[in-house]
Amino acid sequence: MRSRSTSAAYLRQAGDLAGNPAQQAAYVSEGHCVVLAGPGSGKTKTLVLKLARMLAEDVRAPQGVACITYSQECARELRRRLERLGLRDAPNLYVGTVHGFCLRHILMPYARLAGLALPRPLTLATTRQADGTFKRVAEELLGLGQPYKTHDMGKYRRVHLDRDAPDWREDADLARLCEVYEAGLRRQGLIDFDDMVVCGNRLVGDHDWVLPAISARWPILAVDEYQDLGLPLHRIVMRLAFEGGVRLFAVGDADQSVYGFAGSDGELLLGLAEREDVETVRLELNYRSGARIIEASEYALGEVRGYRPHDTERLATIQFVERPGGLEAQAAYVVETLIPEALAAKEGRVLGDIAILYRAADVGDVFAEAIAAADMDYIRIDNAAPYKKGEVTSWIEDCAAWCSGGWRRGRPQLRGLISRWIGFRSGRPNEREANAARRALTIFLTQARRDGGLAAPFIAAIREILVDPLGRTEPSLADQMEQVRRMNEAVAAGGKLEGLELESLGGRDGSPSHVNLLTLHSSKGCEYDVVIMVGMDLGTMPWANEKEAELRESRRLFYVGLTRARDAVHLLYSGWVKTRFGVRTLGRSPFVEELEMRLLDADRIR
Repeated sequence: MRSRSTSAAYLRQAGDLAGNPAQQAAYVSEGHCVVLAGPGSGKTKTLVLKLARMLAEDVRAPQGVACITYSQECARELRRRLERLGLRDAPNLYVGTVHGFCLRHILMPYARLAGLALPRPLTLATTRQADGTFKRVAEELLGLGQPYKTHDMGKYRRVHLDRDAPDWREDADLARLCEVYEAGLRRQGLIDFDDMVVCGNRLVGDHDWVLPAISARWPILAVDEYQDLGLPLHRIVMRLAFEGGVRLFAVGDADQSVYGFAGSDGELLLGLAEREDVETVRLELNYRSGARIIEASEYALGEVRGYRPHDTERLATIQFVERPGGLEAQAAYVVETLIPEALAAKEGRVLGDIAILYRAADVGDVFAEAIAAADMDYIRIDNAAPYKKGEVTSWIEDCAAWCSGGWRRGRPQLRGLISRWIGFRSGRPNEREANAARRALTIFLTQARRDGGLAAPFIAAIREILVDPLGRTEPSLADQMEQVRRMNEAVAAGGKLEGLELESLGGRDGSPSHVNLLTLHSSKGCEYDVVIMVGMDLGTMPWANEKEAELRESRRLFYVGLTRARDAVHLLYSGWVKTRFGVRTLGRSPFVEELEMRLLDADRIR
């Protein structure tokens, strides 16, 4: 049973939804519900309050609510919002990624009973192990010049789920590569990330007895960013919801489906929303962006969605900036002009309110170098980042935030850190083990509190005392432990983050004193006062010679970038790009060209 303070917290905030009929409809829904939520429409607030209500009113422990999402960063934000309501990860509340849910709540409890040919215990391959196995197998089967990459194989496995169907051999070489790669992993006693959802789908799809077992534990399933989940998870959800009796609450936006290369498909969300046994709610009021940005985003998307601003008086600007000197000239303009102007334009604005968005990590290299040379701090989230964000690395960052002053503010909450720490274990620990884990973490964090100091000693200590011993007993954390090692290397002498302060480690997700450098893909779910989109040239946005489906996805990615902004968007381009074949002068992005023309036409009409 929830405490009075928890109930009062969510009920107080739920009262705010009354002014928005669509949000209120989602909040009071009782059956299957799909929320189609435009950018800045308050979907996370709606989801979090709905989770709090369902947990307080619709289930009783040990039954619970599971909320799954595509990325670790989305899961992290949901946890933070829930903590503010007094809720946290608990035995009857799961908040995490799709892969984490499939591993811990489908495969681990039921794979052995179902007779799936998976290793025991379930041991997750590290990135290095998976890549090494793929390289070896691909060269053995197809030679040194083989044309496939790991993402080609991954998408094929996630899209072609029925291996008895004729289309499994649609690409005979790729199908064979998948089979031999998987066999190679199994010989090493390993599974990979795709195995989690592919095998989870196979287990749920082929074994009817699993449905009541899962629904008894998780009678309610909430899915955030549904458009990103792809076919295997969609089939799991459909089976659980419409054949297994699990109640579904799904939130998403098909216009922000930008992971087609990984097998995601926004049409799956739209199809779900059209079912007669599903209540569909559309959130169209934008609380984030000024009217000019909302207007520009619909022009960029190329379709009218009817989104409108909550604050009709809020000013916003779109600027088109040509810098013929290439990315280096764009970076110089950002550092010398745009960032100082953005900081001066609004009282209290800080570097953390500014984001620089780009298509590819090599573009980020140019801007990271320029910002560092200007003696500004930055946070970087892309493939060139020194370590990947995972459950354990994000937890260590949050522990650093608590130790560097967060304990005074109660953010993050100590009990939330403890719940996540205990949740890393594959089995449910008994009370004695759980108490020992709570005590060890509490003692460590209390002794590690400090004002100032470097991150390196903190990471070394938390690894030695807590994380590394757990990793040695939990095979499912193998890839997570690899990222922890990379984090350690990054802050050590000679690493990319040498000299990083403990407070900065705790703020590596939204620090107010750091400029944000992100790929457009990584920016999903984020919001900033000022967005600077760089490298907006044909050949990058979109790539040259994209096919129709790829071009539509690039347009959606452009739309995602625009809709991150509250007050201002700056679109920078040079008219040419560097390629491995030399410089190609292709002009600025056609998305930028079209957007400026449509805005000018609209201004003339007004």
